[in-house]
Amino acid sequence: MGDTSPADISHLGSILKEFYIGPLQEQLNNEVMVLSMFEKAKISWAGKQGVVPVHVGRNSGVAFRGDGEALEAAGSQDTKRFTFTAAYLYGRFQVTGPAIAAAAKGGTASFIGALELEMDKLKDDVRNTADRTAISGGTVVGFLNQKRNSADDWEFRGDLEKLATAMGFPAGGADTDVQIINCTNLELEPSGVNTYEVIATKKVKAATFVAKSATGKIDFTAALDTTAGVVSNGFAAAVVVSEAVPKAVLDKEPVGVYGNLGSELHFTVDRGQVANDATILQSVIMCQKDTGDGAAEDLSLGRMQEVIDNISVTSGMEPDVILMNPVDRAKYISLLQGTLQMTRTGSATSGDAGFLGLSYAGIPIKSGRHVGRGLMLFLNTKCWKLAVLEEGKFADLDGSVLSRVSGKDSWEGFYKWYYNHYCYRPNANGILTGLPWG
Repeated sequence: MGDTSPADISHLGSILKEFYIGPLQEQLNNEVMVLSMFEKAKISWAGKQGVVPVHVGRNSGVAFRGDGEALEAAGSQDTKRFTFTAAYLYGRFQVTGPAIAAAAKGGTASFIGALELEMDKLKDDVRNTADRTAISGGTVVGFLNQKRNSADDWEFRGDLEKLATAMGFPAGGADTDVQIINCTNLELEPSGVNTYEVIATKKVKAATFVAKSATGKIDFTAALDTTAGVVSNGFAAAVVVSEAVPKAVLDKEPVGVYGNLGSELHFTVDRGQVANDATILQSVIMCQKDTGDGAAEDLSLGRMQEVIDNISVTSGMEPDVILMNPVDRAKYISLLQGTLQMTRTGSATSGDAGFLGLSYAGIPIKSGRHVGRGLMLFLNTKCWKLAVLEEGKFADLDGSVLSRVSGKDSWEGFYKWYYNHYCYRPNANGILTGLPWG
């Protein structure tokens, strides 16, 4: 028998909390990629600021000595602290008074059904936003792989949709300032110059953006030089939105994988070669082609192994997951064709030629649509933390999930989540970029 209680909003709000909000929040928390991959961190919060110590140097007081010789001078671990601000993610929904009144007459099930579409779609939108910013959150939007001195036809691998939004599309784009960061790793390339430093500020050209971005390319309004003397062969350059207005918007997001691995400042710690006191925090961001013009080249197993080996050199660790766009999964599968074996374990009744479970050297490969096409992320998830100021939930500070909209016969509610994510050992992570777009 249906619930026949009066249709007052406090009663309906209680129904919503009891029968729907709890399971919905749990489902959302289980499905957001960043929550499933990154461990929650216990950190110090100074108001809205998170404070995290990070190790940047070893104790120098370690050495062999002969019998009776003086010991090495005492040393200590070199640490720095970086700070960050929690990002505030909101999702808001609204229903009209008549819709609530009509649904309430049908009892609990009818009321829940009336809100189910709005809240399920809200859940999907929150999850989509959280997943996307886990990869490209913040101002680092992608990477360049070519070694050239030109304004046109730069192969860009990253979040082109986000760059388009920063430029003002689809309403009408404008030339937009970006900084170019030299992502050469100084430990792997000791002869590198200005590693993890800004090598240029250029404007992405709006007039050709729509046509060029469809093929994974962008133009600048003036020539950019990333030749071997500027960015070392085999390494990439990061693209960072620096135009004031879009940068202010992007700075409100949590910092994703691209930003944690590719920015000059690791939050508030400078890992550039000029400062030269935290270069150990430089990541391994490599291109598939490590000679000549560095243009996009087909994926090779050997180059994947080089990324893993270089991560081991810089950190003594190895990645435990590889992320790629679903489009690039087929490229990896094609490399396996010569090594596949078929084992018959009984009477054959059906055939299945597809793959869902993939790995390389025992490292699982997962696909995510927010990972940029033409690149792969090599992550050690033990080095990633989720810093939560307040858990994600539907706001009910006044005891009700629903509140009246001023001046309208409508009710609304919203989901909120205050958090950020950070990598405390960026040198144990890497990116392989410069793969074909198609």
